[in-house]
Amino acid sequence: MHPYISILTIFLAILMTYHNWKINPNNIFLSGFIYVLSSYSLIHYILFFKKSVFLLAIFYNNTAPIGFLIGPLLYFYVRGTLFDNSKLVKKDFLHFIPSLINLVSITPYLLTPFSYKFELAQRIVKDTMVARTFTVGLYPNIINIIARPALLCFYTILTIVMLCKFWSKMDTNNYIPKKQSRKMLIWLFSFITIVILTVLSFAILSYFFLKVPNPNLVKLKTSLPMDIISFCLLIIPVSLLIFPELLYGIPSTAKTKKDNFIEIPEEIILIKNNIADNVMIAYKKDIDSDQEKSEKDIDPKFIELSESILAYIKESEIYLNPNFSMEELSRSMDVPKHHLYYCFNSVLNIKLTKIRAELRVEYAKKLIENGLLDSLTLDAVGNKAGFSSRSSFQSVFKEEVGCTPGEYLKVKSELIA
Repeated sequence: MHPYISILTIFLAILMTYHNWKINPNNIFLSGFIYVLSSYSLIHYILFFKKSVFLLAIFYNNTAPIGFLIGPLLYFYVRGTLFDNSKLVKKDFLHFIPSLINLVSITPYLLTPFSYKFELAQRIVKDTMVARTFTVGLYPNIINIIARPALLCFYTILTIVMLCKFWSKMDTNNYIPKKQSRKMLIWLFSFITIVILTVLSFAILSYFFLKVPNPNLVKLKTSLPMDIISFCLLIIPVSLLIFPELLYGIPSTAKTKKDNFIEIPEEIILIKNNIADNVMIAYKKDIDSDQEKSEKDIDPKFIELSESILAYIKESEIYLNPNFSMEELSRSMDVPKHHLYYCFNSVLNIKLTKIRAELRVEYAKKLIENGLLDSLTLDAVGNKAGFSSRSSFQSVFKEEVGCTPGEYLKVKSELIA
């Protein structure tokens, strides 16, 4: 079961990157961490249990440098989530030195013909102990076997210290949104716990591999550490599939314009005094009531941003664009996409698709009521309201109003008559 779980988590990591890197680029580090950890586990399964000479010739030591990336990826993900910044600075590249050293060390091996690697794989299949004594690069392979988990332990401790410092400052720093921070800290501590369990399980397996002259590989395959590794590999991507809001990160507010938070222009923040649409008034009331209940949990700047989002959507009429989406809103307002997700999910408690549908329907109703049908068909009205097709116009209109556009027109005509 273990190799299938590794393959599944690799697939989920790639899928997660594809769907979420635009929401929060910091998720690339998390996907990379899952990918490397799963690949590392899969390669070790091939080494110890599969006994496939061909696969071993492909993977053995050829992918060794990526094993040194798992610690830095863990660190970058946790740091980026806490401080809402996925960008790497120059000194961050120091974290890649162990991987670079290993790459330089094994470069001669990488350039050897496949026949040589195949012959070495045959020797390892016959005697697994060859893997720990054979020198592939500039130094014995056993150094890699010890160094990779040791570095991961170091980075795990580093991230725990960083989390504890952030936790201690959270209640005294007014520029940290408390509600989202608590959720993310619970996730991050749980995530680190999973990592610790994985590291300990790998350490136990490595201990038996290094210390026992002829370890019972069949027994190791069905051992508790292997089951724990399988569970840990699977639980991380599954948790993110069940709770996708964990991918949003912790939106940060800033004290100055130099910080990461985008300052919204003053002309946009007029929602309190310039609302003429019943739909937007309803949402505004929700914000006010939520603000009274959750002012300690949600930073006022995010309430301001939420109001600005609603005002911008209405005043700019961006919802009339058939391709209007979260990506389009992010580009138009110059606000990070995961900040928008935070506002819709934690402040407004409504989906963008719902707001978009209601505003489009209201716009279509006004066109119908203003007699525009004298010169346009119902389909044309739907297109002007932002609907990409006749079917979507019909279904959304009926869902919001309770009748089709044609029935609505007929009722309005009867009332006028």
